[in-house]
Amino acid sequence: MSANPEDSFCDAGLGRRFGALFYDLLVLLGIVFIAALPLPWFDQITGGAGFGLWIKRLYLLGVCFAYFGGFWVKGGQTLGMKAWQLRVIRNNGRALGWGDAVKRFTGLCLAVLTLGLGFFWMPTDTRHSNWDKLCGTRVIWCRKPAH
Repeated sequence: MSANPEDSFCDAGLGRRFGALFYDLLVLLGIVFIAALPLPWFDQITGGAGFGLWIKRLYLLGVCFAYFGGFWVKGGQTLGMKAWQLRVIRNNGRALGWGDAVKRFTGLCLAVLTLGLGFFWMPTDTRHSNWDKLCGTRVIWCRKPAH
């Protein structure tokens, strides 16, 4: 085993990451659809004011964080990552905690807001997307063992 724990893992490529993200977005679409059912109730409480719109947005953002953050902390894999054999870990090789999940989710939100700009970093640094570097995490490929 190498002295640097980062060197003992096979890094996930951009194609696998996008495949897992697409899979997760399909799953998340279903979850958000169900989670959005009580949203008309927010309008009744706030009287349709602009404040209610922000409550809805924060609620749905919280649902998205619960999906991604929960899976990252409990095993390091979302459903899409599991299907594509990926796992997210900290740079030291340990599992993510809730603080790491918050940082990583914030990075994911930034990636969405910038239309994936952070992923264009990957061809020059195959170990990390720009957001991984900022979060101190990395996505590894967990190859299935040959029988």
